[in-house]
Amino acid sequence: MSRLALACLLALVALASAAQAQSDDRRRIVLTNGDIYVGVVVDGDSDPIVIRTTDGVERRFARADVAEIAPLINGRFFRTDPVKTRLFLSPTARTLGGGEFRGDLTYFYPSITAGLGDRVDLLASGFVTVGDNAFVTPLVGLKAQVYATESTTLALGTSALFAFGDGTDGAFVAAPYAVATFGDETRAVTVGAGGFFGGSLSSLDVEVSNAVVVGLGAETQLNNGVKLFVENLVGFGEGDSGLLVLPGVRFFGDRFAFDVIGFLATDFENVVGFAPIGARASYGF
Repeated sequence: MSRLALACLLALVALASAAQAQSDDRRRIVLTNGDIYVGVVVDGDSDPIVIRTTDGVERRFARADVAEIAPLINGRFFRTDPVKTRLFLSPTARTLGGGEFRGDLTYFYPSITAGLGDRVDLLASGFVTVGDNAFVTPLVGLKAQVYATESTTLALGTSALFAFGDGTDGAFVAAPYAVATFGDETRAVTVGAGGFFGGSLSSLDVEVSNAVVVGLGAETQLNNGVKLFVENLVGFGEGDSGLLVLPGVRFFGDRFAFDVIGFLATDFENVVGFAPIGARASYGF
């Protein structure tokens, strides 16, 4: 090997080592306002904290404005899905976080989720119709983590849908459930099961509906703004059963996400519903 070739090889090795060292030193700096920077911490003990970002600029942040300084995720990702608490219809076992809020809009059906604490979420939603046979259907939900590690999270929750108006007789449906999520925020599998209670509020004749839903979902993050997911729900009722499959892609930023999904429903004998596309928008504040 010529001296020139050897020198070039040594230079490449040195550059590769330097790049690896830079990768090891890089951190994601999350501010309290939701902004995220990637760079090397020049002085983490001072106030303000001094950061050299990947564009070579030194930036200073007041310590009170820095929410987190952490390694890159899997050595690549510095942004994770802000809608980590659900797939499309089904919840994951993750919670939003204390003091966090998120609004969702599925077609014309709005909802809001609030983090009551690090392990408890509250959901509120519903819709109102006008004209003949008008009614109001508020929906509330509560989810609480009961176990959490870096790779396994378990949660219990329930949702309750109420109906008030012409012909509803104060009806309601409640859906308690248990859900487990295995993996990290970039790649995970979620399994869950729930049942349904139904009845009339006016007469308090609460009955257990003969229906159980079992769910299996998976998600994988491709980069700092795209996640693929699939959700499968199997329902068993009085002599009836069916499968709902929802494959989708989520586009997201620091606080905003937009889901595009497909929809397939079958009773295991015939395709009973199909839609090539659906959508849902979410925003954290």
